[in-house]
Amino acid sequence: MSSLAFNYIVNLLSRREYSEFELRNKMQEKNFSEEEIDEALSRCQAKNWQSDRRFSENYLNSRVQKGYGVGRIRQELRQLKGVSSDIIDEVLMESEIDWYEMAENLLRKKFPNYNEQQTPKMKQKIWQYMLSHGFRSDEFADLIGQNQSEWD
Repeated sequence: MSSLAFNYIVNLLSRREYSEFELRNKMQEKNFSEEEIDEALSRCQAKNWQSDRRFSENYLNSRVQKGYGVGRIRQELRQLKGVSSDIIDEVLMESEIDWYEMAENLLRKKFPNYNEQQTPKMKQKIWQYMLSHGFRSDEFADLIGQNQSEWD
């Protein structure tokens, strides 16, 4: 086994958590062979230095702190970080996050007067903002007292 590959991964993991997908990509960019990558990753996972589950838990907490909803977090973990859907589902199910309360806090912060009478243009802006942050309409629609169909 290449100690260079192993040392490279350990160096990366000493700074922050990475998903297996991210580490593979970084190692491929450095032209390590697939065999070296597999061996180094297996060794780190055996020592519990790399875990997609732990990475997902940390990533979830980080993105929640920034005001993102479950839809956006799920998409980022799957598409950008390469975490399996099974791990994502487990981590989300075990989290005790109240997405409705999060949506309300985000609305209150971004749109302080969200619960007052709004123009259709402002309602659309609120909907687009919340949806782009990964919230489902059922997590915030009743907070603004409207269904999207009422102003379409």
